[in-house]
Amino acid sequence: MPRYAIVPYVLAGAGYAWAKLDSPITGGINGRPVVLTESNGFTVNVGIGAKYYVMNNLFINVEARYRYLSRLVSNSNQSLSTTETTLGVGWRF
Repeated sequence: MPRYAIVPYVLAGAGYAWAKLDSPITGGINGRPVVLTESNGFTVNVGIGAKYYVMNNLFINVEARYRYLSRLVSNSNQSLSTTETTLGVGWRF
């Protein structure tokens, strides 16, 4: 059993992302027609989480993360921000 049964952590990351669409995505925003095309840009994410060790190698993981994507699916200056939560079970080798 680890010294602490609950192990909190923070995370941060950055990278580069690109989108390859089979065809443009068409739609509307506030009554105006919009076409999203493939593009590329940078991505940044930050988050917090904790692992709870049930046994020596078996743990339950909970995590919350914020992700920012710049211009991934559009050539305009629009960006995409998401938040996500994760609940998982893991095995430490």
